[in-house]
Amino acid sequence: MKTLGRSTAALVCVLSLASCTSGDSEAEAANPCGISTSSEEEALVRGILATEDFETKAYKSTSALVDKTKWAVQRMRPGKDSYFNAACRYEMDDRQRGAYAIFSFGWSPRATSDVPVSPSSASYAWNGAGGVASDSGATLLVQCDLPGELGAQSRNVRLSADAMFSFRPSRPVADQAAKDQRMTLTYLMTRRVTEALGCENKPLAKAPVVKPLSTP
Repeated sequence: MKTLGRSTAALVCVLSLASCTSGDSEAEAANPCGISTSSEEEALVRGILATEDFETKAYKSTSALVDKTKWAVQRMRPGKDSYFNAACRYEMDDRQRGAYAIFSFGWSPRATSDVPVSPSSASYAWNGAGGVASDSGATLLVQCDLPGELGAQSRNVRLSADAMFSFRPSRPVADQAAKDQRMTLTYLMTRRVTEALGCENKPLAKAPVVKPLSTP
């Protein structure tokens, strides 16, 4: 990944996470964002949204997300990103404040799949994947070798996960720990998608070890 590779800053911290549970298997099978109580994902969502209670809204079932994501890679135009499919949303909303996280998935051309970096963002690279987290979102790019007839095409692109975080009445500035949380949650949610897609190279099989390449 060109953008991430250009960073020459020293590693400033390493956050090693224990093996993460993915929640209830039946919930995951039906819902790409179904998480169980006391799972690593639930703790991350609560921390990011700063709430003990939140709602989960699935825009697509896991099977529908897989079908549409495979459909998207087949219809990519040369040098262009694919259509992104919104998977689900975590949300809390009351009279005083609101916050949500939305996860979408698509594809980016392998040769030009640079992650946009802003002055306030932090870059990451681990387990063969790379990404960027900022005050408002996180992006993760990972090689996913699809099985069957889509295999050759999938090797020319990267699966791209796009997480968007919104806060009301005002967006807090994300410190390094907050960015690490956002990047880790994006990794775990993307791992569910790579498993559902059947990526033959199993790109996110390991637990995430967050290693910022650069910090603001």
